[in-house]
Amino acid sequence: MRGDIVLFLGLVMVVGGGIIVAAILFFGGGGGGDSACDDPLPPLGDSDISQLAFQTEDAGLARVAQAATAGDLEAAELAFFGDVHNFTHDVDAPLREADKELAITLCEEITKIEEELAFGRRISVIAGQATRLRELIQDAAEALGYARPGG
Repeated sequence: MRGDIVLFLGLVMVVGGGIIVAAILFFGGGGGGDSACDDPLPPLGDSDISQLAFQTEDAGLARVAQAATAGDLEAAELAFFGDVHNFTHDVDAPLREADKELAITLCEEITKIEEELAFGRRISVIAGQATRLRELIQDAAEALGYARPGG
């Protein structure tokens, strides 16, 4: 019973963090521009931007998509919020230097999945967004000179 309470409180914190990030992106992240993605996403950690990191986050996004496809919203949230989510934010600034258009597209997709996980909670939409985000992360790896993960 106590473990269930701890798990529930942890999930509340994860979802709450997603809501806060989505609110920042919607209401305070644009710096006066037309879009929250005009500027790089705020870093959420100190992710290692490397071949191994791209492979790890690609596998993480595959888990998000698999969980969502299976109808397990809780598992999809847990797979996304954490290292995967942090990496998607942390890779934005270096990616903008290599391919600004791809970085903006990645940012927009990150914002969409954050919104859907926090507010929409439509599992089929989340599965599609995770798959799209995974493709963009693979493209980002190539744009930064790494081998395409996944495959």
